[in-house]
Amino acid sequence: MSHYYLLLDSTWFHDRFRPAMVASWRQKSFQPCQALCGELTEAARAFSATYHVFTEGSLTAVAAGVPFDRHLWRCLVGEALLYGASEIPEIQSTIESLTRLLAPDRTPRLDGPRECLAPIHQAHFGSRDLEFDTAIYRPEQVGVNRVSDVRRLAEYLGSLEPAAWTIADLDSADELLDDEARAGELEYIREWFPPLRQLYERARTREQIVVCETP
Repeated sequence: MSHYYLLLDSTWFHDRFRPAMVASWRQKSFQPCQALCGELTEAARAFSATYHVFTEGSLTAVAAGVPFDRHLWRCLVGEALLYGASEIPEIQSTIESLTRLLAPDRTPRLDGPRECLAPIHQAHFGSRDLEFDTAIYRPEQVGVNRVSDVRRLAEYLGSLEPAAWTIADLDSADELLDDEARAGELEYIREWFPPLRQLYERARTREQIVVCETP
């Protein structure tokens, strides 16, 4: 399964992005977002050139002064996150097997409040919902780790030793029927775990926020 991460400058997130979106939601108006949309225009062009995608979406509509609409507001949140991100890594993760290794008493999915999730799940799904006043942005798919969460999770991930994991730790994996299959799964986990750990270490060093998105 792919997990997408957006690394965002914490000052921009707290001082520019979130206040504009909260004010827009409370006032039921896109007027508070006008300055933000103007700031993101160049970033949208750069995003389009880098990823070869069409970006004439909600950002352009809001900048043109369309009336407030909740669906469009949510689209604008998503676009602003994309254009405001300094990095958008995609990490391949076998969360089911990582759960057996690191949180065997938990289920490998978002099954309760994010703050109560095991650390390995918070690294994948986020430690908090992405809230804007009374609005929660895509609560089933998107979570956020703020600077304090990133610091904590970077320390947690850095403390783990994948070399110490063994196929015996995957014995409960029903779909992995023999030791050869378990060995292959363990090799795959060891391949993709370092990028996850490095992602959080980069974000900690830069004091960034990490938004986690599950398709």
